Amino acid sequence: MTHSSRTRHPRSRQLNQPHDREERTTPEPGPYSGPIPVVRTTEYAPGPPVVRAVRWPSVSEIAWGVASDRVAIMLAVGLITMTMLAAGPLHPVDNFLNELPRPFWDVLREPMILWPDTVASRAVALPVLGVTVLQLAYWHRSWRPIVLGAVGVVGMMSLVSVMKLGTNRGHAKHFDPDFFMGPGNVAFPSGHGANAILIYGLVLFLIIRFGAARPHIIRRLAYCIVGIALLQSTVSIYLHFHWFTDLVAGMFAGGFALRVTIRLDRMIPHGRTVEWWPWYGRKEGPLAAKE
Repeated sequence: MTHSSRTRHPRSRQLNQPHDREERTTPEPGPYSGPIPVVRTTEYAPGPPVVRAVRWPSVSEIAWGVASDRVAIMLAVGLITMTMLAAGPLHPVDNFLNELPRPFWDVLREPMILWPDTVASRAVALPVLGVTVLQLAYWHRSWRPIVLGAVGVVGMMSLVSVMKLGTNRGHAKHFDPDFFMGPGNVAFPSGHGANAILIYGLVLFLIIRFGAARPHIIRRLAYCIVGIALLQSTVSIYLHFHWFTDLVAGMFAGGFALRVTIRLDRMIPHGRTVEWWPWYGRKEGPLAAKE
């Protein structure tokens, strides 16, 4: 037999590759991170895809993954430090900014309440996040954007609510920055400051995560988030809605919740969020009812 007869045709090598039909029927188990592990039994088989077996992380693995994140640790330390400073050492700064003259108060007060102050409110920010997660979920046929959006918002609201109820700080309109002023005083930390970082930051993260925009658009969106945070802080201080330290602590809380959400994204098994999607392989139109 000659050397040329031993040489196998290049196409014959494809039969030994993982893309062969027989091997795709028995997918190998994969990790809980990395590319979406989706394979099909045939090239164009309808119906839900066959997803490789994935391993969910344990509670201890999730806890250690969050506790070992350096950015999350720094944000948590910043939040604790700002809370301690807001309890007393930064009272002079809060009082100074709260007692500054408010020019054009009668003219600007109502328009600022109706427009700039609502930019970082949940009534405006949550619809923006909702449209983003639904569109990305539909494009990628995955529940992951919806899960991340819900986890991030619920986590941030829980953290802010616990801190508000635990500190009972009086509102800036009362000109008393002390903590533990009794029920009904929930100024610290600022929920609007946390919304500006967490909700809009989550929108930006999901756009980057799923490659939904070009780099120059992403940079502009990042500048917009910074502008929203600064605008919200200025308006809240001007209107006596929050102390300065309320807003800084709220941004730390929002940043911490955002970082934890990003960390959890790396631990959620990719295959499962695709397998849950209910519209894989369904046909649309009148022909679907006949089949």
